[in-house]
Amino acid sequence: MPNHSLTARPDVAKIKHAPGTTMYSDPSVKSDPDARGIRLAVGATTKTWVLSKRIDGKVRTIMLGTWPELPTVFQARDVAKVKMQAVTTKTDAQSTAIRTLRDAMESHIAAKTPSKGTVSYYREQIDRHLSDLFDRPIDQLMLPDLETALAKHLRDGKPTATLQHLHHIVRIAFKRATDVRGIRNIALALAKVKYQPTTNRVKFDTSAKWPALDLIEAKKAHNLIIGTAFEVMLFTGLRAGSVSQLRWTDIDLERSQLRVERLKNGLEVTFPLSERATQALGALPKHSEWVFPQADTEKHIYNPPDPLSDGKNVLRPHDCRRLFTTAARKLRMPSYVIDQLRGDTIKTTQDLYDQGSMTHHDANAIAKQIEVECGLLPDSNLVRLSAVR
Repeated sequence: MPNHSLTARPDVAKIKHAPGTTMYSDPSVKSDPDARGIRLAVGATTKTWVLSKRIDGKVRTIMLGTWPELPTVFQARDVAKVKMQAVTTKTDAQSTAIRTLRDAMESHIAAKTPSKGTVSYYREQIDRHLSDLFDRPIDQLMLPDLETALAKHLRDGKPTATLQHLHHIVRIAFKRATDVRGIRNIALALAKVKYQPTTNRVKFDTSAKWPALDLIEAKKAHNLIIGTAFEVMLFTGLRAGSVSQLRWTDIDLERSQLRVERLKNGLEVTFPLSERATQALGALPKHSEWVFPQADTEKHIYNPPDPLSDGKNVLRPHDCRRLFTTAARKLRMPSYVIDQLRGDTIKTTQDLYDQGSMTHHDANAIAKQIEVECGLLPDSNLVRLSAVR
């Protein structure tokens, strides 16, 4: 191993690159205990500072950084002190098995045990949008790296729903890395995603004929899976996440029931299905465990599906929930029944004691009202709840 002065930047700069890897050391720093074992690995294009130490009976080589970012052995020594502290406290990459953001997310999943649907969603979003970022060593990531990865999901300079979700995923992974490894959480410095102003208004005139069923039928003609997912959302009032992650084991077509294993509020609930929703589900192929599978059948559709549009009217996934609620309220249906049918959080003590007041009659009444609003049935065909309750 050749010796060379590594204490001054000009001296390090004089070391020439060559094929292979040559390790240089500086005997003058042996008196500094924190600098012992630091060498400069010089290859054909790079110069890298490394530290060799005997740890737990084995010699380990720890990467410290590259030249000229670390210009001399003294800057490399400062990094080595920090890294050796991590090794001593077992918070280094090797001890924690957290080398990348992907490792950090898997560590979070193992520690927090979120629902299967949430785990699947995290992994799908990372693979689809953040794979390059999440596979790089955490120690090499800088704030601009995070900003660049997320900036791809701006639309006309405004954050999209996807950007908001990815921002949340990055922060979860970095927080886990910080908690376990003690590294600086640079994700905290990300500019807070500015959410687009939320609105409960659908993008068409609800005082006229609702275009929802027309949009759904047009979609079903080209993609039965997505079209039916929207139809089920419309006729149940359930969130897109709950519908997209349904398995056939959650559906009882004979009893017209649908079970959601874990709602947003954490509850498991079985819902009565209207005849319309039951027929829609019954028309689907059953070649996957998922009710709404992707093309390869191994995964369910992404949450949420893209909005439906005919160039004039737009139906977003959450609009289905809005229209379901509007139809129920037009029937003057009790709020507690609407809450139950929507899978809402329990609000009162009486709700807590209620063992299930929603019925197939309620589900069918709302379905008929939706069909009337969409122009499928004349208003004279609707049986008003006030006449039967």
